[in-house]
Amino acid sequence: MGVTSPTLLLICIHLAAVHRALSEGVCLQDSKHKTTPSPEPHLSECGMYADNSCCTEEDIQDIAYVPSNSNKNEPWDKCGPLSFECEGFLKRVSCFYRCSPDASRWPHPHRRSYIQAVPLCHSFCRDWFDACRMDMTCARNWARDPRGQNCTGTCVQYQQVNQILLHLSFHFFY
Repeated sequence: MGVTSPTLLLICIHLAAVHRALSEGVCLQDSKHKTTPSPEPHLSECGMYADNSCCTEEDIQDIAYVPSNSNKNEPWDKCGPLSFECEGFLKRVSCFYRCSPDASRWPHPHRRSYIQAVPLCHSFCRDWFDACRMDMTCARNWARDPRGQNCTGTCVQYQQVNQILLHLSFHFFY
């Protein structure tokens, strides 16, 4: 039995649709993300995801401002204001987690709203560390270290914390 042209055409259409769905990504499945990625043309802070996003402008309003006690998101400024460059890297990583339809490619095995083991280029890590090296922090990992939530520990420069950016490796998200 041979495959007829209409059958082959249907198979090709199906495979193309599956490929398109995979290339558009999937949102993390929790209450902090949209159910499916779609255009969000008015994203102010995470504009790189405007064409295909897992977040809305409302979801990321807090990224535009360094969080504080009254705005409890990532505890970026617990040891004082950050440099413009360092804040930019933290915003970029937050935008990836909250808006990218690719973030779900690295799911945490036990926590639906976490990602882990996201591969990072050496140059990105180096540039991130260089941008933040003189900024202050009080925890190696804000999500796992209780000092990161209220900074009861001593604040030190990032460069003094043993490879802090490698230890963060996207584990500081919710």
